[in-house]
Amino acid sequence: MAAEDIVNTIEARIRSGALAPGARLPTQRILAEQHGVALNTATRAVRLLAARGLVSGEVGRGTFVLSPSHADNVALRIEPAPPGLIDLGGNVMPLPGLAARFEAAARTALRRARDALADYQPHAGRAEERAAGAAWLAQDDALPNDPARVIICAGAQHATMLALLAVARPGASIAVEALAWPGMKAVASALNLELIPVPLDADGMRPRALLHVAVQRRIAAVYLTPTIQNPTSATLPQRRRELIAALARRLDFAIIEDDAYGFLAGPDAPPPITSLAPERSWYIRTTSKALTPGLRTAWMLVPPGQERRAAELVRATVWTAPPLGAAIATQWLADGTARRLVAAKRREAATRQALAAAVLPAEWRRRAHPYSMHLWLELPRGLRAADAVELALAAGVRVTAGEAFAIQGAPNAVRLALGRPPEQRDLRRALLALRQAWA
Repeated sequence: MAAEDIVNTIEARIRSGALAPGARLPTQRILAEQHGVALNTATRAVRLLAARGLVSGEVGRGTFVLSPSHADNVALRIEPAPPGLIDLGGNVMPLPGLAARFEAAARTALRRARDALADYQPHAGRAEERAAGAAWLAQDDALPNDPARVIICAGAQHATMLALLAVARPGASIAVEALAWPGMKAVASALNLELIPVPLDADGMRPRALLHVAVQRRIAAVYLTPTIQNPTSATLPQRRRELIAALARRLDFAIIEDDAYGFLAGPDAPPPITSLAPERSWYIRTTSKALTPGLRTAWMLVPPGQERRAAELVRATVWTAPPLGAAIATQWLADGTARRLVAAKRREAATRQALAAAVLPAEWRRRAHPYSMHLWLELPRGLRAADAVELALAAGVRVTAGEAFAIQGAPNAVRLALGRPPEQRDLRRALLALRQAWA
């Protein structure tokens, strides 16, 4: 029996309720005896359970079962990387000098509007910041420049929660890509919503599969990232976007469109789905990927007539989005910093994708967009994702297992976030280490 077999057995008992949260696992020696394996196999099984977020060890007390929801959300934990570890897990791109720009912009924003930023804000955001966001969303002419319909949120996850609160009641079914952003899984769990996976192919969500899901389950909404999807990097072609918009109208469900990575695609991306069905679409664009995560700012274009409802939901959740972050983002849009950052990140992403293509073996099945921050790597037969993650850690590299994104099952794949290492030489060193570790 392998360590993974022990893990699967214990996980099944945890998810069925046979092992309740807080229960203490037997010692590793007893686990080894129970399963007829060597002690080091039992030790490895416990480490894998901890890596999946299913158990937690306490020095001097033992190893205790955690809630299954904690396991589902383990990929969202923000933890500092140990010294010497190269992080290919967090999907951001901290350009050199960005922190200094952030500090300078904060000083300027406070100097200009210190008293206003120290006070409560309108729930939907200040008028000038909503106007700046509306202009940014409308810069490709596909979306309307309508500040009245733009709400400032505390990041994309907050915006996603507001949209779901507006369109779905507890227990409702939401269609999502079969491999989806872990933040969506966390929000759905918190709101008691059922996520229904829709199969993907190389071009993203399959409209025919969405039709089947929508008819069978009577979904309240579909949530998707149609441009440079996370984690697969797929971009929906124009025809599929038209079909999804038509299905939403025909079967009367809402569309929640997360455009976190569209800025990387540039003018090559098709227009947002929201432009095809504006009366039922909630369109989200965050500053976390395009600018910097510390702003905690996202703009959401809501359907006509939903402005008051959206503002009330901001009030009910965070009262107002962080005012300083919104002020800095607005300032960067006005002075051209945002445009320059977006251009720099596109260039850097393209360089890093080229580096990955040069270093990783050609026979490894990679899925990536030329300007994406990340790539999806399907592992070869005989190399399990759990083993790949552990081998990567032993080689000094952190990666994200495919199960973090799966709505059901556990694909034998990993996501590599190429933007996180500050220097390209660190990325190259990490990719070479993975090539050797997974050979």
